[in-house]
Amino acid sequence: MLLLRFLRFVFGYVGFTAQGGFPERFINLCRHNKIILWELKSRNGVISACVDREGYKKIRPVARKSGMRVRIRRKYGLPFFLARHSRRVGVLIGACLCAAVLLILSTRIWSIDVIGNVRVPAETVLGVFEELGVRRGVAGSRINISATEIEALRRLPELSWLNINISGSAALIEVRETVKSPELAENGEPTDIVAARDGQIVILRPFNGTQEQKIGNPVLKGDLLISGIEQNKDLTVSFCKASGYVVARTNREITAAQSAKIKAKKAVSQNKSYVLDFLFFSIPLGRQVEDAYSEKSELYINGVTLPVGLTERTQTVYEETEINLTQSQTRLLAQLRFFKNSSEDFRYLQVEQSEITADEQSGCTVSGKFTCLENIGLERPMQIEEINQ
Repeated sequence: MLLLRFLRFVFGYVGFTAQGGFPERFINLCRHNKIILWELKSRNGVISACVDREGYKKIRPVARKSGMRVRIRRKYGLPFFLARHSRRVGVLIGACLCAAVLLILSTRIWSIDVIGNVRVPAETVLGVFEELGVRRGVAGSRINISATEIEALRRLPELSWLNINISGSAALIEVRETVKSPELAENGEPTDIVAARDGQIVILRPFNGTQEQKIGNPVLKGDLLISGIEQNKDLTVSFCKASGYVVARTNREITAAQSAKIKAKKAVSQNKSYVLDFLFFSIPLGRQVEDAYSEKSELYINGVTLPVGLTERTQTVYEETEINLTQSQTRLLAQLRFFKNSSEDFRYLQVEQSEITADEQSGCTVSGKFTCLENIGLERPMQIEEINQ
């Protein structure tokens, strides 16, 4: 049905009305002369119908024989449209150019999307494929998909698999990232376990090597906790990679200070410019600004990214200024800085006791003293030359 409508539009057809005379004889004569009528209706003795151009030329003699008066109601189709606008050459040329542009663009890639990536940024993947010729505006038929996939996978070692799907004017790059395998300990040069900080040993569990300290002993930074020298049953010694778990009670102090006056940058003005992006063309709109923050907005239709976008570039002008903080603001900033330092230092510690004080003279200084339990074992290469002496 759709094809029939299309053919009628291409070849043209006429809508007409016929009245007076003998309608039944008119319809029978049309059928006898193989004149095809459709959308045939009769109301108050007036017949309305549609017929193709060739059939309308044959319908006049039929109307005379049946005593009907035929009038054209409307002409439909491409031939009549071209005839009406035959003198408007510009419209015809524009229509042809528009059809040619749409035909060409339908064979080009309009949008490229990346899915399946988590650690690897989409910009990195798109940059590699752009170097390999997969970019907006390129004909999809010119892309060697298999060769491009192999070369892109070689250039992106973070990926274990990728695939390009080109559907019409959209290209979809599906990737799978590699799974990092756990790092295995290397049985290389012999090492010792020494104290990373001063403290008092609470737990000492050697896994490999010889224990050199006892629970309850105080140790200083650098003291040997577990030696990489093992004594065999035949009284000989062997070197190994010492390992173990050493927990000690340590003391820590953290201080954070905040001045009542701070220097800051204040935004005084903003300059904006815009760039229209179409396929691989960038069209500046107005005067452009330098050293600007860019934010690109793209056109989406039904989840498909079209090659039409607008880039907004914003340049912010700052000036140096000095701000006088209130007492509560100074205290709050000092506390935030103190807790930030504490969270970084105490991430793997257990705090037993704490004492926090604040000094609000000439600003604010927050100080804290902590008694913690932490693993102080630190692996250090064994100095075999000194041992042999």
